[in-house]
Amino acid sequence: MSAHDRAARKKVALRDYDALREQRPELFENPPGAACEILLDRADQERASDEASRAAVAAGLPESTGDIGVVYRDPYFRLVRDAVRFAHDKDRRLGTYIRIVPVSVSGGAAVLPVLTDGRVVLLHHFRHADRAWHWEIPRGFGAPGEDGAGTAAREVQEELGVHVADFTYLGAVSPDTGLRAGVDHLYLARIGAAQLADRPARGARVEGIDAYQAVPQGEFRAMVADRRISDAFTLSAYALAMAQGLLEGGR
Repeated sequence: MSAHDRAARKKVALRDYDALREQRPELFENPPGAACEILLDRADQERASDEASRAAVAAGLPESTGDIGVVYRDPYFRLVRDAVRFAHDKDRRLGTYIRIVPVSVSGGAAVLPVLTDGRVVLLHHFRHADRAWHWEIPRGFGAPGEDGAGTAAREVQEELGVHVADFTYLGAVSPDTGLRAGVDHLYLARIGAAQLADRPARGARVEGIDAYQAVPQGEFRAMVADRRISDAFTLSAYALAMAQGLLEGGR
C-alpha cells in the first residue's frame, strides 16, 4: 500500500472517530484515576499510532494495526482503536486500546420468558461465534432509534412468536467490560402457556433456533449447575429476577 493510500485510510478512521466523539462524548471521558487516558491531541495520536504500528510490524502483524479511530464498522458495531497514555506506567508510555462500540446507543436487550406456572422458557440456539448450540433466552441487538423495551418486544415476537406488551425491567448488564462499551437491558416477560407454539416458526429457524423448552425452575438450576446453560445474558437475567423476588414460588 502506498503512503498516499495509508494516509487516506487513517484520515477516514479519524474522521469517523471525531464524529463518534460528537455523538457519544461520554465514551471519551477521562475520569480521575483512570489507568489509561484517552489522547485526543492529533500529535499524541500520531505518536501512539506510529509506536503501535512499528511494534505490530515487528510482531508480523499488519501496519494498520496501529491505526487510531474507527477502524471497522458494520450495521451493528464499530471497532474503535484509541490512542492512550498508561497513567500508572513509570514511563507514562503511549499505546493503543481497542474496543467495540454498538451502533445502537440504547444497547441490546434480552428477555427472561416465564410462564404463569413458573416455568422458564429457553431457546435452543445455534451461535456462529463459537459454532455451538446453547440453551438461552431471547435476545438481540437494538435497532437505531429503538429503546430497550422496544428491542425486547421485537425479539420475543421474532424468536418466540409471542406478543408481549408489558415487561418487568430487571436492570442493565455490561456484557464484557474489557472489550465492549455500553450496556444491554434485561427484562422479564410473563407469558401464558397457550401463547407458546410447539416449535419455532420458520423465521426463528432461519436465525438458528430449532426448539423451545419450558423448564421448571428446579431443572433450570440443575442446568446451570451442570453447565448446560452458559449464556451470560440468561444467567444474568435469572440472577436478577431471583434477587428481586420475581420468581418466588416457581418450581
